[in-house]
Amino acid sequence: MSLVAEIALVAAAAVGICVCLALLPEARSTRRRQAAVPERLRPEQLVRLERLVTMAGTNAIQVHAYLRPLLVEITSRRLAERGRALEQMPESIARQLLGDRLWEIVRPDRPFPEDRHGPGISPHDLSAVVEALERL
Repeated sequence: MSLVAEIALVAAAAVGICVCLALLPEARSTRRRQAAVPERLRPEQLVRLERLVTMAGTNAIQVHAYLRPLLVEITSRRLAERGRALEQMPESIARQLLGDRLWEIVRPDRPFPEDRHGPGISPHDLSAVVEALERL
């Protein structure tokens, strides 16, 4: 992966963590101040990513249908740099490389959520997922 792509991935991860932290009750006043910045002054891709991460915290279907494809793409690219393919890795090796939280989201046999309105991804779990991606 190119240096620019690596930087973009780390920046996206940092934004994701910031958005998750903004969801915490004690950060709500900070979030209101940030909302005052007009969206047109912020890159469109950043705004989309923030929305995706925010929605992924609301319910299981958002994680599966919207966040998961992005995480699968990033994970697959990072593994390809190591000469590995996500779809062909034994579960034990994948869990070791990716960690349990990331593996549970990106595993090829992940079932569609039975409870579409079940909990989404917590800020703590999202942070762990981002850290796992950064380690790859």
